[in-house]
Amino acid sequence: MSTNDNSLQPPFLARFYGHEAARDDAGRTLDQILNFDNYELERHHDYIQVIFPLPERSPINPTAPKITEEVRDAFLRNELLRDNLFRAFARMASFYAFDVSGTPDDPTLTPKSNFEKLARETWLTRMDHNHLRITRIIRCMRILGLETAAVKFYDALCANEGGKVASRSLMYWERAAKRPLHLPPDESNEDAPGVGWLREEDAS
Repeated sequence: MSTNDNSLQPPFLARFYGHEAARDDAGRTLDQILNFDNYELERHHDYIQVIFPLPERSPINPTAPKITEEVRDAFLRNELLRDNLFRAFARMASFYAFDVSGTPDDPTLTPKSNFEKLARETWLTRMDHNHLRITRIIRCMRILGLETAAVKFYDALCANEGGKVASRSLMYWERAAKRPLHLPPDESNEDAPGVGWLREEDAS
């Protein structure tokens, strides 16, 4: 089923994360993606934009669904959507060598016993495509109501990177975690208009 929304039904992302278990353009449900093993999570490059959408169009997966004001409102109103987003976060955090416990509002991230091995295979290096994924995850969670989880993920990454990650990646992570939501991390101009409907929320 296409990720393009029909105005007569809830937005695709609400259906994908909700009871309807909608399928993405590749025919996958959320549960199917979250059941990927680590090899599949690393090998496939078209799922991360679906399970962690952004308001900005993805150049890697241009047909991926985007966060709209309607999507954000749905997640802020619906605990099930946020719980399922937290499940997606926990799966990706595990891929990045962290165990996640607690609740979406009060999570704890703990490095796994084999942290160094797993982390070096994914993100604990100077530059890696997983750094872009991490930026996306942090920004997505903040926009969709998991601010605390997003910031704790950022804090855990910074506490365990040991000077191995390039300063540019760290800058993007910090922007994703701390900036006003209307400004995407790759925007260097603090006065840029950014995402209009998010700018209005930031100003309110």
